[in-house]
Amino acid sequence: MSGIGRLLVATLVAGALVAGLMLPYFVGVGLASNKATAAIADVNTDDFSDPVPERTTVLDASGKVLTYIYDQNRVVVPLSDESELLIRAVISTEDRRFKQHHGVDWPGTIRALLHNASSDQIQGGGSTLTQQYVKNYLFLVQAKTDAERAAAIEQTPIRKLREAKMALQLELKLSKDDILERYLNTVAFGPSTYGAEAASMRYFGVHAKDLALPQAALLAGMINNPNKYNPLNPDHFNDAMERRNLVLQLMVQSHAISQATADEAKKAPAMLKPARTPNGCGDVASVTTNGYYCQYVLDWLKNNDFDTSTLGTGGYTIRTNLDPAAMKDAKAAVDANADPSSDTTKRIANVMAVVQPGQSTRRVVALVANRPYGLAANKGQTVQRLPTTFAPLGAGSTFKIFTAAAALELGMGTERPTLAVPTEYRSPLAPNHAFKNSGGYPPTLTMEGALATSPNTTFVALEDQIGLDKVTQMSVKLGLRGYSLDAGDVSPQLAGSGQSYADEVVRQKIASFTLGVSPVSPLELANVGATLSSGGVWCAPSPVDSVSDRDGKLITLKATPCDQAVPAPLASTLSRAMEGDLTAADGTSHAAAVKANWTRVAAGKTGTTQDYKSSAYLGFTPQYSGAVMVWDYLTRPKSICKDPLRTCTNEEAQSGQGMSGGSVPAATWLDAMTPLHKDLQEKDFGPADPTYLAGQPSNQVPDVVGLPIDEATTRITEAGFKVSAQSTDKSGAAINIVVAQNPDQVALPGTTVVLTVSTGGTTTGGG
Repeated sequence: MSGIGRLLVATLVAGALVAGLMLPYFVGVGLASNKATAAIADVNTDDFSDPVPERTTVLDASGKVLTYIYDQNRVVVPLSDESELLIRAVISTEDRRFKQHHGVDWPGTIRALLHNASSDQIQGGGSTLTQQYVKNYLFLVQAKTDAERAAAIEQTPIRKLREAKMALQLELKLSKDDILERYLNTVAFGPSTYGAEAASMRYFGVHAKDLALPQAALLAGMINNPNKYNPLNPDHFNDAMERRNLVLQLMVQSHAISQATADEAKKAPAMLKPARTPNGCGDVASVTTNGYYCQYVLDWLKNNDFDTSTLGTGGYTIRTNLDPAAMKDAKAAVDANADPSSDTTKRIANVMAVVQPGQSTRRVVALVANRPYGLAANKGQTVQRLPTTFAPLGAGSTFKIFTAAAALELGMGTERPTLAVPTEYRSPLAPNHAFKNSGGYPPTLTMEGALATSPNTTFVALEDQIGLDKVTQMSVKLGLRGYSLDAGDVSPQLAGSGQSYADEVVRQKIASFTLGVSPVSPLELANVGATLSSGGVWCAPSPVDSVSDRDGKLITLKATPCDQAVPAPLASTLSRAMEGDLTAADGTSHAAAVKANWTRVAAGKTGTTQDYKSSAYLGFTPQYSGAVMVWDYLTRPKSICKDPLRTCTNEEAQSGQGMSGGSVPAATWLDAMTPLHKDLQEKDFGPADPTYLAGQPSNQVPDVVGLPIDEATTRITEAGFKVSAQSTDKSGAAINIVVAQNPDQVALPGTTVVLTVSTGGTTTGGG
């Protein structure tokens, strides 16, 4: 019979069903029969083209599965990848006349409707595989709301007849093999398990095409009632086995297998090899380690218009940049230096982020914490996004990098300028606070020496010369792009300010910004090092290498263009200047580098906050950049002491026991980077540029010591600087002679040079 003929017959029969079979049901209901007829007539032709929900696969950089994300655990495969034994078992059990009917098995349907004619609920079956597919499609694929899902499975004669009409329409468009393929990819096989491929892997650990006969029969038997016939439920194991054996006998009756084959299969054990399919970051492989990275992937994808609903149904393949070796090394390092199982360190988070430098992309290869990822707080677990969101307690003197970079950008150098190192300094931005140093320093240092030894007063004074706005802007350019967000997103205390965090720092005149008091993301801090190591090119950090759709087609993702944050010569000169932190005898991480036998080229900067509640280390090589931050991550944070590592009172920390950036953070960085660089060729940073070593000529302050004040003032102002004079009567020089100046070599254009002028008094001495 032709397609048109089949549809005509089907329509006539469907009409007869409504008018005849359903008439007794609607007696006494008046016009309800007309309503039923209209409801069936309103069924529109559906092409059943909506994609079936399919799980998304998340891979690491090597291609190994990390986890899946799904609303319905399903893997769509062609019919050729389904076991022929399973196909026979399903047809024998669910629809023996599948190859003969045209979508509706009229004798079976009539029997079912007659059986239910006196009830408003469908009590019996009669559905063909095509009708079952229609119901599954409407419920599992097309329905988006609870109401739509309820309508798709409501047990009423009207729904049954609507399904019948849709089944007839479908068989005019698709072949039997197409319908069977769709059916086997859609139908439920148990809790959160849909389609034969996912079910085969779930229950037996084999692909659907490799099912043995007893396994195929067991799966086919589950379709009727997946919960009742779930072989993994001890309460229903016997039900499942009895159902399996019934399916085998039904296969004999339909001539799919012989009686001898069925009898042999009935003797077989269940052949179960269950493999639970992970779902989401809570189930990611090695969850306590990889959970942080997984969560960052989902956050990053959400910003690229892939929310969890899209991922849970889209069947995507996400290849991440998670490097298993880097994760292993970094995780071992954070745990070794801050034991997560110790009671003395239970409040301490040791967190590390590692990225790869590059001028076109910025791969995030590792995000780890000593605190295991998870919900069991009593086991020290947390789901705080420790490596990627703003750690509230600051990274200390690592922020001096931004002041140094801003000074170089304005024309200062790393070698020739001599920077004053006062024992105490009061900033005009905070005149009531005296900034002091920790430890003793010479009266002057080069910028290179200051970066290695980290005097606070020098950098606060330099920040004042440069301008706080320029320093905060430099922090954003080099990698702290989060400071462009609303201030409340960075620090909840600033919610409602209406300004970016960088602008709020300037508005509030936070002179201690260069000392690293601001909340900061370990990942963004690591990216600062990568920017400098990449010739001054900033790129947005990315945990995702590629996303492909269910057909394997690569999807173009939104990408923030990389930009030249600072000139390449500035970046290479600053990087070389930062090598002294590890190599100079008085460098703040030198002792840790010696202990770790570190000899490779690397740049570094330590950081410690004033109350020792947090410390940090930013280190980078030409191949990797890593930031380590250690802080008390719980409420009401305490100070942290070392030897042994523990939380402690502020008084104890201030007595010399406080944990510094050169201790646990630097040791963690070195422990992670040593194995990570083991087989890599050693490289240097780019060459230092003479201009950034000696500073710009326009920044050279004339030497006016010994000159009369008038002549000295003229020379200073002609060079582009301002003058402020102060008197002294203890120099022994003639009246109005300049006896000292500050700064005395290099300063930024427009800087005020303070001249000390003699009043003509004489210095007296005593025995």
